[in-house]
Amino acid sequence: MSKKILILVGIPGFDYSNQMSAVAAFLKTIKSAFENEGHEVEFGGESNKEAVVFRPVDAKKGIKGKLKGALKQWPWLYQSLAFRNFFKGQNQIVDRLELKEPFDLIIEFHTVGSTVGRQLAKHWGAQFSVIFDSPVEEQFLEMHGTKTSHWSRILNSEKVTLEAADHIMAYSPACETHIRKKYKLKATIGVLPCVVNKTSVHNNPQQSEFNIGFIGSFLSWHKVDLLVKVFKKFHKKHENARLQLIGFGMEWGKVKALVDQLDLNALVEMPGFVSEAELLNYKMRCSVAIMPGSNWYGSPLKLFEYAQSHIPFIAPTTKTVVSIFQESDHCLFIDPENEAKSLLEKLTFSIENTLKMNEMADRAQAYVRENFEDAIYSKKLVEVLMTKP
Repeated sequence: MSKKILILVGIPGFDYSNQMSAVAAFLKTIKSAFENEGHEVEFGGESNKEAVVFRPVDAKKGIKGKLKGALKQWPWLYQSLAFRNFFKGQNQIVDRLELKEPFDLIIEFHTVGSTVGRQLAKHWGAQFSVIFDSPVEEQFLEMHGTKTSHWSRILNSEKVTLEAADHIMAYSPACETHIRKKYKLKATIGVLPCVVNKTSVHNNPQQSEFNIGFIGSFLSWHKVDLLVKVFKKFHKKHENARLQLIGFGMEWGKVKALVDQLDLNALVEMPGFVSEAELLNYKMRCSVAIMPGSNWYGSPLKLFEYAQSHIPFIAPTTKTVVSIFQESDHCLFIDPENEAKSLLEKLTFSIENTLKMNEMADRAQAYVRENFEDAIYSKKLVEVLMTKP
């Protein structure tokens, strides 16, 4: 029986068509999965914006930018003021959506401070499914290094959302254990990593260069600065090595300053976000891909992307990553006890053992194809997020 489904994220002004947003891409994956099962699906926001390729040089300046920069010197105050408007925007989302005809199922990708999905599910008497993307307080502190005057509301938003849910998608057993211990849940919990299938390539790196790639968000827990420092040492022995850092984020400026400081500009590319066509070109030339770090709960989107394109990769040993990929079978792992030394050793192994790295890439690609390719993953999403008829 066909259901009417609303998929949303409680971020005011969120652009569901943004081709540079991993969240938007994942929501589109969910939408397609339910549409393939014959359901009627809408997003919780409308956008006719054309996708824009954002690069670091596009950052706007002016009076507002200067004022914002000044306020950021007092993080607690800045975040407190920002969240006052943020919560006002969330209330406006609820007011707008409550005017729509009732939905049978609400699926919320839960973000900091949001009770939007819970309110709408209660309003319509709908089933309520939640994607647990992160423990909101941990991620907020990792990103901003401060609490706000709204801290109790931020904490309570996660509690009331998860305890109201009928179904919860958690990225790993560790995430499931975390929320089961913390809250009194009535929901069924399905463990399924977040995957966004993209156009893949069979990489064909040039023999004259050893291209080390990173694709993703420049956030503190991804430790891109660690990769740059290790690359400096690696290049001393392997002069054909090059580093390609693709993406953008809060740490981009810090990493760029480090590249300048270490005099690596001729060896390190930092193009910011790129188009899908450009990204395919980078992946085609990649000899080995790195995810230098992650937080314990994050689903490793980029590791799936590396595997899809048959790129050998090196990964961190977080609880979520090790629940998905196997060391020496699918990839190499960085020793968390001495990350810099371990990453240097793994890079050295990669350049000296290309046959073994390619064999791991074979197995990783087959594993992802067998378990997470579009049709298979779509069915898993529906099973996790909706009660069977």
